[in-house]
Amino acid sequence: MTQQRKWYSLADKVWNPANLAMAAASVLANQGAAGVDYQSCDQFAEHLGEELDRLGQAMRAHRYQPLPVRRVWIPKPGTTKQRPLGVPAIRDRVAEEAMRRVMEPIWEPTFSPDSYGFRPGRSAHDAVHRIFDHLEQGYRWVVDADIQDYFGSMDQPLLIDKVAERISDGTVLGWIRDMLRAGVMDAGQWHATPRGTSQGSVISPLLANIYLDALDQVMAALPGIQFIRYADDCAPRRQPAC
Repeated sequence: MTQQRKWYSLADKVWNPANLAMAAASVLANQGAAGVDYQSCDQFAEHLGEELDRLGQAMRAHRYQPLPVRRVWIPKPGTTKQRPLGVPAIRDRVAEEAMRRVMEPIWEPTFSPDSYGFRPGRSAHDAVHRIFDHLEQGYRWVVDADIQDYFGSMDQPLLIDKVAERISDGTVLGWIRDMLRAGVMDAGQWHATPRGTSQGSVISPLLANIYLDALDQVMAALPGIQFIRYADDCAPRRQPAC
């Protein structure tokens, strides 16, 4: 396997004022709910310059500390169960988006072509079309698999190690570690988050793809199998025996 480039200085790219401003524009355009500090997108936007200056200064001074995410429960489609969603504070969403904007170009060119979830220019429809392409090529057996509680069960030290394979900037790694361990507020009670990454966090989809990239590479090397993945849903196909 070709040796991947390592990036040693990225924090200054994250807190760059232009990057923070573009990250804020993306977050505010989504008009998401407030986090544990009850600050709405409109309130953040009302003092946007001051908010971004404070965030940038905290990052540069190594004082930035993400708040716990606010836990909300939403219906799980097709079941009577509910799944947890984490709502970060607006400020933390901006910080995560600023990090995502810097990190995604490092991994995106090397991700598997058979990975479709949460990637620019790719969609669930693209994954479905790819499945039908394989069926037309003679594949017949399709297995639909889902990783139970994938976002909530990822091994955090292993995830940090995977990120550290490309990023050696300790400040950026520290931000990611702090985001993972910030905890959740659920019905007024703080709960630790020793595993997983918040489903609802801006940077979680990228981290999820980084974590499962090794699986994509292993499956791609198996003979007679085509493997399509969309986030934590995957559909291996096997050719019939001759």
